[in-house]
Amino acid sequence: MPACPSCQKSAMARWKKLMMSPLAPMPCDSCDTELGVTWRSYLLAISLGTAIFAATYFMFEDGSLDQYLGYGVGFILMLLGQLYFMPIHRVQVKEQQ
Repeated sequence: MPACPSCQKSAMARWKKLMMSPLAPMPCDSCDTELGVTWRSYLLAISLGTAIFAATYFMFEDGSLDQYLGYGVGFILMLLGQLYFMPIHRVQVKEQQ
């Protein structure tokens, strides 16, 4: 499970980290700190899976088994990239005036 950068405890379940994006911060389950990811880390984490997904689209015939397998591999690599290579950080709350 990912560790919270604030309290160093378990921040959230793994499936919740898979749902994180730069547009959707989530609270830490232990200390309620808002956690998020940067666009850079998000895009780097999904880049290999995205490249395989795109290459599959261009390399294989539409509707073929190879194309569906390539899409599946690309999608799984995107999820694994998010889970293991996407660091989370504490979101800075902007004060309203």
